[in-house]
Amino acid sequence: MKKLIFVTQSKGGAGKSILSFLMAEKYPDALILDMDDATKTTSLQLAYRNPIPVTFLNKHNVIDRGLFNSFLEGASKSESDLFIADLGASISEQLPFYLEEVNNFLPEILNDLNISLQLYNIVGGGNIFVQTMTYLKDLVTAANHQFVIRIMKNEYFDFTQLQCQQLEEFASVHELEIGSFTISNDKNTSTQDRLREVLKSGQGVNNAAPISKAYFKKAINNLAV
Repeated sequence: MKKLIFVTQSKGGAGKSILSFLMAEKYPDALILDMDDATKTTSLQLAYRNPIPVTFLNKHNVIDRGLFNSFLEGASKSESDLFIADLGASISEQLPFYLEEVNNFLPEILNDLNISLQLYNIVGGGNIFVQTMTYLKDLVTAANHQFVIRIMKNEYFDFTQLQCQQLEEFASVHELEIGSFTISNDKNTSTQDRLREVLKSGQGVNNAAPISKAYFKKAINNLAV
């Protein structure tokens, strides 16, 4: 089946664009979709991959079923077998409401279109843990076991022992896999500036300086998705 991966989290700055970048680098044949209509970060960071801008939101900032269905039909006819989509905060915020309305018939449509929809939800530690976990819980409830949900733990954020325990317990109860990602845990300014320059260049990892490339290559190799 064609695999459609939605990188999602309603909290801005949680790492959706970073994860989308790493996944795009790991899978060079994937078709990249930028659904973040606010920042267009993925379009800038992956400019050399020519991301396709997509939105499902209508003028009321609600996911439009017609637009979403048209997108799915288009994806089913595409030559690509793998799609990686950065949903951005706006569509991510609306996704649970949409899934709650369609989870009784959308899986059948996806099956007929030969598409596997997978939701990669980012969770961060520290002061964004509660907000990112709240969204995860809403997403899991709305999906009602009808869609694959994978937790992606952003290791750039420092998780307390209690936060790790709570995340693992939630994943166990709902039978969810936990993956993780980060480019570097080194938070000093010079390292982070170096990494940001690679992202901002829009030219990908292969055109980065050797030291920066080493950081990214390690992160990509460690990305279990």
